[in-house]
Amino acid sequence: MGSLDLLLIWVFYSGVLAFFLVFIGYPGILLCCSPFFTEKKRPVKNDGDLKVSLLVVFRNADQLLAEKVDNFLSMDYPSDNLELVLISDGSNDGSQGFPVTAERIQFHHFDSHQGKIHCINYGVSRCRGDIVVFSDVDAILEKDAIKKLTGHFQNPGIGGVCGQRVVREKITDIASGQLKYIQWDSAIKRLEVRVGQSVTSHDGKLYAIRKELFSTVPPGVTDDAYISLSVTKQGLGFVFEPDALAFIKMPSVNARHELNRRKRIVSTSLRGLWLNRKLFNPVRYGFFSAGLFVNKVLRRMIPFCLIGIFVSSGLLMLSGSLFFSFIWACQVAGYLFFLLYPLIIVHLKEDKKYLRAVKKISALGYFFCVGMAGTFLGVISFLSGEEISKWDPVKK
Repeated sequence: MGSLDLLLIWVFYSGVLAFFLVFIGYPGILLCCSPFFTEKKRPVKNDGDLKVSLLVVFRNADQLLAEKVDNFLSMDYPSDNLELVLISDGSNDGSQGFPVTAERIQFHHFDSHQGKIHCINYGVSRCRGDIVVFSDVDAILEKDAIKKLTGHFQNPGIGGVCGQRVVREKITDIASGQLKYIQWDSAIKRLEVRVGQSVTSHDGKLYAIRKELFSTVPPGVTDDAYISLSVTKQGLGFVFEPDALAFIKMPSVNARHELNRRKRIVSTSLRGLWLNRKLFNPVRYGFFSAGLFVNKVLRRMIPFCLIGIFVSSGLLMLSGSLFFSFIWACQVAGYLFFLLYPLIIVHLKEDKKYLRAVKKISALGYFFCVGMAGTFLGVISFLSGEEISKWDPVKK
């Protein structure tokens, strides 16, 4: 066996190991360790004595803004201790002049598009609450969501908490894959909290922090991830509250939207991780550092691992290896099955149980492939130094 074959074998098995660690290894370690930890009791009583500011940054929210305000006014939280801070980021539709009828609602409008991060930094400075709750304009909160979130701040060791997003409608051909991803990500957060660790993945649809812990967010990062990681870097826990529900529409309306969305998220989140690279010191942050690396860095390397697996197994197949011939053929068949979903498989009738299963598996694989392509582009964007600070959200 020549040195080239040895190199190809190393590339192949390194890629397989990375894939295993991200999707099976890290969740598996958390699952195996969880029985050895005593589950901490979550807060059961919250009298609403904390002053809370709900901050919402939006651009061209159209009818979503009125729905968000109505949702705020219906929240099960003492009105004297709850305010809504609305920041319009250069909106040029009807939402730019939204009429404010309640004293506990602040409305601020920028005439030009500043970018979400600039608006968040400004908005936090306008918040009068001890706790700042961040939420998107298209996220409709359960009435007790703020109580569920703020109850965790009874523990002085907790600096932040994120809620659970729940998809309230299915409007895309990649819905199945998106739902599975949300479920998988939420399961990991549950396990991380179960073993007494801060979460390594954060949900920007609904989260809260102690205002005193807020650090100005620099441009070109994923705002929710940066804010959450800055809390952890200050030595306080950031946990997950699965009962604080935020109902949302599908994150991506189609494959092209998912591709661009994934590219932006990956590029900006890697920039935020680089700025918070001290968190990768296991001496100070323990197992959290390893989890953060696997869940937020190694996961972004999976497209390159898959390319390495495909190319190396293909070249090893040429050397006459039956094993790698089989592996390469399985990859080709699998990718074809997934990528043919929008062209052929989506049109199959569902009159047979096995056909429904075929469509579901193909849709899941198609979403995975689109996500991997977007992740690949996001890593390239980060490495090239591209700074993404402004974009027009798709909220239709």
